[in-house]
Parts: sequence; C-alpha cells; structure tokens
Amino acid sequence: MKFSLNNIRTAFNKNNGSDEIPDDTYLEKIMAPIEDKPFAMSHTNIMFAGMNELAGYYYFRVVIVGKFKVKTFKGAEINITCKNFEMTLKSNMDELNSDFGEVPNSFITAIDFDIEKKQIEKLNNSKIQTLRVKSKKQDVIFKTAEA
Repeated sequence: MKFSLNNIRTAFNKNNGSDEIPDDTYLEKIMAPIEDKPFAMSHTNIMFAGMNELAGYYYFRVVIVGKFKVKTFKGAEINITCKNFEMTLKSNMDELNSDFGEVPNSFITAIDFDIEKKQIEKLNNSKIQTLRVKSKKQDVIFKTAEA
C-alpha cells in the first residue's frame, strides 16, 4: 500500500483546468492524473492510505483528495469498521490544514493517525468495510473498493 503525496501533488500540477466540474464527473477528473490506486471513496472524495513505520513508531497515513477541506488545531479521528470490530484512531498532530488541488473546488488533506503494531495485525487479518474521518465540521464516510 505505498503511495507518494508528492506524486499526487505533481499530478494535480499538470492539470490546469479552471472551469467548474459537474458532480457526476468530479471524481473522474480528480482520478485522471493520479497513477496510484485509491484505498477508499466517498461521493466527493478519494482516499489513499497505507501503513508506515519509522524507528518503531507506527502510523496510518491517509491522503484525502476532493471536497474534504479542514483547517483546525483540534486534530482528527478515523473510525475503521470491519466485519467483527470497530477501531478509532486519533491523528498524531492537532494542527491540520488542507492544500488546494488543481481541479476546481478540490483539496488535498494529509493526516497521519497513531496506530499500534497489534492494531495493524488485527486490521491485516480483517476486511475493512468503511472508514469515517471526522475533523472540525467535516464528517465523511468512505467505502473501500472491496466492500
């Protein structure tokens, strides 16, 4: 599950469209320049996600591209729903700020969530059905491609 935030930003820099995009083609316009496979999708957002480890510290990296826009000093949380359990993770930073995307009315939001090794093992042995990201006034439910 590797992806690069820089690749996503670079892909958007290649698209210079400035017209409003109808909702039915919004996600298609967002996905067109991105080579990475999405982890989950909502009606107006695409989520890229993956587990990372740095010096024994584990985190679940999420990049949301679409209409999800946040600027907060209170952090975010993600609720992961699997068939037999639910798990809630808190962001490892309280200050979050979305960047503008190149597609009109789109934003790029990167959030790292703290996770423990035993939680990763539990997720690896389960099928994720939905992910719910909450921050400030934003509350978005994503469905995985396999759900």
